[in-house]
Amino acid sequence: MKQIWVIARRELASTFDSPIAYISATVFLVATGLMFFFGIDGGDDYFEARQATLRPFFDAAPWVLAVILPAVTMRLVAEEKNSGTLELLVTLPVSDSRIILGKLLGSMGFLFVTLALTLVFPAVVMTVGSPDIGAIIGGYLGLILIGTTFLALGLMTSTWTHNQIVAFILGLLLCVFFWTATDALIKVAFDRPPMALRLLTFKTQFAAFAKGVIDIRNVVYFVSVTAVAVAASTYTLKSRNWR
Repeated sequence: MKQIWVIARRELASTFDSPIAYISATVFLVATGLMFFFGIDGGDDYFEARQATLRPFFDAAPWVLAVILPAVTMRLVAEEKNSGTLELLVTLPVSDSRIILGKLLGSMGFLFVTLALTLVFPAVVMTVGSPDIGAIIGGYLGLILIGTTFLALGLMTSTWTHNQIVAFILGLLLCVFFWTATDALIKVAFDRPPMALRLLTFKTQFAAFAKGVIDIRNVVYFVSVTAVAVAASTYTLKSRNWR
C-alpha cells in the first residue's frame, strides 16, 4: 500500500508540474461556469431564474470531464514509455497492478482539486436560497465516481501507446462514447429501449446522482467499470513481458 501512495504522490506532483493540468482545470471551471450561470441550449439565465439548484452544473460537468480528463491521463504511461523511464519504474520491487493503482490515485488527486474549486457554485446558490444539501452531496459523489471512471479509461488508453496524442484521442473517444454514444445508439435501435440496456449507459447511471439520489447499485456500476479498466491497464502493462 505504501508503494501505491508513493507513486500516487509522484504522479500528482508531476501532473501539476505540467501546464496541461492548469489548462484543463481552467477549461472545466470556465465551461461549467458558463453552462451553470447562463444555461444549456439557450436556457434561462441563472440570475433571472433565481433557482436554488445545482442541476445545471451537474448536467454539464460530465460532458466537460469526458474531454479534459483524457488530457490529464494521456501522459501517465505513454510518456514513460516514450522517455524510457517506465523500464526503470518496473525494475523496482513493485507490481504492475500497484503501478497502475498509484497512477490512477495520483490523477484522482487532480479530479478532487478541480471539483473543490467548483464549490464556489454551491456558495453562490446559497446566497439566493436554501438548496437541498443532500442533492449537492449526491451530485458531487456522482462526479467523483464518473470522473474516476473517465480517468481509468484514459489511463487504459495510455498503456496502449507511446504517443500521448494518440492516447488522448483514444481516451476522448472512449469517454465520449460511453457518456453519449451508447445512450444515443440504444435510442436509435429501440423505440422504447429496455431498461436493462438503459442501465448500462453512463448517463442513466449518473442521472440519479444529479437528482441527489444515492443508490448503491449506481455506485457499484461505476466502481465495476473502473475496476475493469484498471485490470485491462494492468494486463497491457504485463504484456511487455510476453514479447
